[in-house]
Amino acid sequence: MPISPAGRGGSRHPARGFTLIELLVVVAIVAILSLGVGLSAGGLFAQPGAVSAAERLVLADRRARDQALLGRGTLGLFPREDGWTLMRRDGLAWQAEGSTLSLGAARLVWEVADRPYLPSLDSPGTEAPPVQIAADGGSTPYAVTILSGSERRVCRAPAGGVLACE
Repeated sequence: MPISPAGRGGSRHPARGFTLIELLVVVAIVAILSLGVGLSAGGLFAQPGAVSAAERLVLADRRARDQALLGRGTLGLFPREDGWTLMRRDGLAWQAEGSTLSLGAARLVWEVADRPYLPSLDSPGTEAPPVQIAADGGSTPYAVTILSGSERRVCRAPAGGVLACE
């Protein structure tokens, strides 16, 4: 048996790498951390229903207000039973801008300027939408009741204010 310069038998370079146990421990730690992040963020594990529909409406309302402020123009919301269509004034007529925000299975009950509003599933025409957002951030007051299964959530946007849900 050959002897090393240090006087010991064996090779000069010990085996490098990780053992199977070390790899399994690291994979388990990463899985636990990923699960914790997913649960705290609520993204992948969120339950569909009135809460997530309300959050989507609030975000869409804020986006529409930002577009009105940044674009220095009037935008409109054309209510539908399943969401709304964002519209932009083009001269004297109104044009749909982008796609319709649809909340899928949730049903919406609208109130515009403190009066019930009965939307349809039709596409908006060129007439003025009932909810308008001005370039200064002011808007028509409206409320939306979100019905999803047995859940019920009410969101309100006062004149000039942003949409907030109870």
